Amino acid sequence: MIYNLVEYLKTELTTIDFVANGWMVDSPQNSVLVKQSGGDVKHYYERSDWRVQIISRAKNIVISKEQIELVYEKLKNRYGLSLPEVTVNEIVFVAVKTDQISPIQTPGYLGADNMNLEMWVFNLIITTN
Repeated sequence: MIYNLVEYLKTELTTIDFVANGWMVDSPQNSVLVKQSGGDVKHYYERSDWRVQIISRAKNIVISKEQIELVYEKLKNRYGLSLPEVTVNEIVFVAVKTDQISPIQTPGYLGADNMNLEMWVFNLIITTN
């Protein structure tokens, strides 16, 4: 599901570089990381709640903040959003229809990382059937 979400964001927010599940050495400095951070235990009814963390980083704090705000506004309180099919390393991740996407909190400032890149973060829950 995380790769489907990244693919959706890449098509909707074309000015931002997105990375899935971890920055690599060659990842752009100005980029947004989308990572799965665990989920809730199985419910008594058929659904899945995915916890996702979004982290923006950039050399400039204003750019980092702008990136996180664009992603936050694109994803907050969405219902019935379809995430596209995507192929990663020859593995096909079929399209996913979300029931609900809800932020856990608004974006918060994390500070600078070890490369002096300014970071902002927020977490959300994506519910699917």
